Amino acid sequence: MGKSKVFDESGSEVRMKKSFKIEKKLEPFYTGGMVVLNFSQDHAFCQCENLVKVVELASGQAVRCFGEEEDAVITICGNDTLLFTAHRASFLIKQWSWRSSGEDALVRSFKAHPVPVTAMSLDPTSSLLSSGATDSVIRVWDIEQNYCTHQFKGSRGVVTLLQFHPSKLQLFSSSDDLLIKLWDLESSTLLHDFKGHVSPVTALVFLDDSTFLSAGRDKVISTWDGESGKLKQTLPVFEVVEGMVKCGDLVVTAGEKGVLRAWDLSKNSCVLQQDPPALKREFVALLPCDSGVMGVTFDQNILIYDDKLQLQKNLVGYNDEIIDIKPAFEGHIVLATNSEQIRIVNTDTLAARVLSGHSETVLSIDTSPAHGLLASSSKDSTVRIWKQEGEGYEHVFTCTGHTGAVSGVAWSHLPENIFLVSVSSDLTLKLWQPAKGNIAKIHKTKCVYTVKAHEKDINCVSVAPNDKLIVTGSLDKTAKVWSGDKGDLLGVLRGHKRGIWSARFSPADQCVLTSSGDAVLKLWRLADYSCIRTYEGHSASVLNCQFTSAGRQLVSCCADGLIKVWDTQSTECVTTLDSHSDKCWALHMTPEGGIVSGAADSLLCFWKDVTVEEEEEEIREEEEKGEQQQELSNLVFQGRFAAAFALSLSLNMPYKCLTVAQKILELSDGAAQLRDMLENLAVDQIETLLEYLATWNTNSKHTITAQTVLFALLSSSQYHSFSGNPKLRVHWEALIPYTERHFERFSKLQQQATFIQYTWDRIKLSEV
Repeated sequence: MGKSKVFDESGSEVRMKKSFKIEKKLEPFYTGGMVVLNFSQDHAFCQCENLVKVVELASGQAVRCFGEEEDAVITICGNDTLLFTAHRASFLIKQWSWRSSGEDALVRSFKAHPVPVTAMSLDPTSSLLSSGATDSVIRVWDIEQNYCTHQFKGSRGVVTLLQFHPSKLQLFSSSDDLLIKLWDLESSTLLHDFKGHVSPVTALVFLDDSTFLSAGRDKVISTWDGESGKLKQTLPVFEVVEGMVKCGDLVVTAGEKGVLRAWDLSKNSCVLQQDPPALKREFVALLPCDSGVMGVTFDQNILIYDDKLQLQKNLVGYNDEIIDIKPAFEGHIVLATNSEQIRIVNTDTLAARVLSGHSETVLSIDTSPAHGLLASSSKDSTVRIWKQEGEGYEHVFTCTGHTGAVSGVAWSHLPENIFLVSVSSDLTLKLWQPAKGNIAKIHKTKCVYTVKAHEKDINCVSVAPNDKLIVTGSLDKTAKVWSGDKGDLLGVLRGHKRGIWSARFSPADQCVLTSSGDAVLKLWRLADYSCIRTYEGHSASVLNCQFTSAGRQLVSCCADGLIKVWDTQSTECVTTLDSHSDKCWALHMTPEGGIVSGAADSLLCFWKDVTVEEEEEEIREEEEKGEQQQELSNLVFQGRFAAAFALSLSLNMPYKCLTVAQKILELSDGAAQLRDMLENLAVDQIETLLEYLATWNTNSKHTITAQTVLFALLSSSQYHSFSGNPKLRVHWEALIPYTERHFERFSKLQQQATFIQYTWDRIKLSEV
């Protein structure tokens, strides 16, 4: 831990990290509610809390955000350029140009109904907008001319569904009365009431100009003749249908069973069905998407399928709390979130895959990249072992034996003797190993030993780089070091005032790092199990800690969302990273020296180490500043004071600027030159000059120069262009007190000089 150079395994020098910036982030974009596609089906409008986020389906990233936190969005619709949002508190419909940003994005807002709007729809030409509300009234709006073209009454209850006919000037609606109504926009009349459903209608699909399908929560698909208003046939599907789309010659439905099913209406039968998911899943919406379908699930996943109902992409709208992060295979990381599923995230595209198997929340994960293994522990009291298969993992074995939630797992590091350790709320430490330590027999993993490790719940476990030691941390305020082969207790680390959340072995020294609820980190020497350093600076529980820079630095994260980087030897905080708004639980150090952090705000941040870039930028700025200072000296030497004055302003050199101003005033025509020079200053230069004047004015030695420059500035023709600038107000106010003080001083001096002159004149007169 000295100051000598340290090299990594490749022979490269390990540099200390001082600066980080967010390279990219995976943030929540869908927390439940509506999801609507634009007409080109390449972007999705998703409700996220009280806002609406526009998500690019190719990248899975939110590219725009619209709305106001205090005025929740109820329903949305949009096309390739416009987005319409209906708001709960204000009853307003807001029209946004979603490809724009800033103040230009909001096109207009209007109050369509005196009550909340619950349904909206755009016609295929994007010239008409329909809105339905809780007052049972349906209105149609001309988007270009901004006026109401139609108003339809007759529905009963809240309007739940609106949809324009794809080729006719007709509007379909449904409400709490369970009827489907067909309104003709040319005659402004009701053409038909379609009666047949006994539960709310959730989807309409048009087969041709005169035939359409309807589905709802009564578990049937109804086929209707739009011309006569008669029911042609009913197809039972035996599940609540939340979405229905046409895909080629088939109709695809999704609902409470969590599987997509394709129906051939000519045969009245299901011809294609997905296998049931490992865990219960329910679809809340189904949309047509680029020759396939897009399903939205209740757990905020957006699933994109091809026409064969094969999953092509999984977009995670909301990760909930990110509890743990570990490296996976190349270009991927593994996340444990506040759910029973494990997520594999592509670090380039941020697309995610989901592993299902646990029946309760996953609490901890660890990977052995050299062996292609993943271990996960859960509240279901099990540890699952997964083996890499392509760009995913396959479950190979389940370790059972714990009687409480398994809070931590850790793999061994050396390739020749693989094992896994786990800790649990049942207060035990277990070591698991395949038969004879052979990875080929991973499916026959057995528990080698079990040790009662602590008196209270165990939060963490870690294995030393040489696999000889194991450390555990507990809510009993202690960390304990164990022998890896037999599980013998070797030492107890006492000193924390609250429970320990994280414990790590140093990669370079015989030390252990612990973090605790007492807001400090401690570094312990393994030789005698004594605390050798304490790192103070966090204001809340330190939830995770990691070594970086070959052990020369530490990284910690806290319950207030802050991440700190520490110098291991000096215990000084090098930098603080602030991006999370809630508890930061997870940290992962990338091979490139970056940081990946995850928190309870569902935000996954990728921090890039920019220390070298910033150092190079500082050197470049110093070189440029040196060149400019030399140029400034040359200008002063050559007598080109106007250029020197402007350059000193840009270099932020107030004393040099003062010197140049004094040299100008020493000239016979200095006042005239000063006025001409001030005429050419930009507003930002005038602001800088006023700041300098306020500083000069505080010193009586420089008052004359400051007041002379100020008088020239106020006398210039630019005065009216900057006098009303609110940014300059603070500088004007700073000039007033010292100006008044200097005025009083000069007034007294003038009175004294006048009295002396009078006295002298009287003395001369008496002598005569």
